Amino acid sequence: MVSRKTNKRKTIKSKSGLELNSKNKSKISFKFIFCFVLIGIAIAGLVFLALSFIFKKDTEIIADNTEIVEKKDEEPEEEIVVLPPKIDFQSIVDDWANTTGGVKSVLIYDLERDEIVGEYNPGESYNTASLYKLFVVYEGYRRIQVGEWQPDEMAGSTGCTVLKCLDLAIRESYSPCAETLWSKIGRVELDNIITNDFHITDSSISNLISNPRDILSMLKIFYSHDDIKDESLITQMKDSFLIQPPTTYNWRQGLPSGFTQAKVYNKVGWDYNPDGKYWNIYHDAAIVEFPDSNRHYIVVVMSNRLPFQNIRQLGANIEKHFIANYNQ
Repeated sequence: MVSRKTNKRKTIKSKSGLELNSKNKSKISFKFIFCFVLIGIAIAGLVFLALSFIFKKDTEIIADNTEIVEKKDEEPEEEIVVLPPKIDFQSIVDDWANTTGGVKSVLIYDLERDEIVGEYNPGESYNTASLYKLFVVYEGYRRIQVGEWQPDEMAGSTGCTVLKCLDLAIRESYSPCAETLWSKIGRVELDNIITNDFHITDSSISNLISNPRDILSMLKIFYSHDDIKDESLITQMKDSFLIQPPTTYNWRQGLPSGFTQAKVYNKVGWDYNPDGKYWNIYHDAAIVEFPDSNRHYIVVVMSNRLPFQNIRQLGANIEKHFIANYNQ
């Protein structure tokens, strides 16, 4: 009996122990599962955040790349340039040439339209007379611009500074300045510069030979003056061509005197014949500005044995034709 009771008690204890262990195990399992779930949620949250960040970055990159592609695909907008109406001066040139003696050549060039609008015998070669100074003077201004020449240094025995000589070489036909500056550059060197830098190939300035096409090219360089940025140099350069003092032989008696409503930036070249009936050489090279209409032309006349009055008449004919046709 005793042993049975004892066993029974043991059995009871044993059952009680098992029941306690089961409860503990259940609690542990629940906690474990709960923690596992929390960890899973945390990991899922982190993964979600990471994926969101990556997706956002990818979206931004795609957007950026799309923008770049769109920009690449965009065609650059072409600048629309509206040219002024063409005024054709060919009939004016032909009429003048057919009623004028001597040897002559004419070129009229529209700077706004970038085209020749009148010509006669433009490839004929002439002795340049003073038109060679155009080449000397522009190169002189270039050298001052880059500091190779100092504007206040004396130009040989002229009694003038280099800057003043550049002015007088255009403004006054008989000034010794151009010869002095030409020697300072070097005559052969200037020919090389004209060919390589100015891209003018048919003239030999060292031999005083040129033609209307090359003189036109040189005046285009003066007009754009891409090598000259100093405003004081540009102002002097323009004034030299525009304001020239009267002398016994007025240096503006030819082409400029035919215009009354235009500014004529002019360089003349001549060789006078003493009998007074004609000039061995008479050249006019001019940039003509009609201020009221903002139109600009280059006019080059080169001639032998031609009275300057004929060249004056050509200027008057050009202006009359321009005024008659500008508003049509």
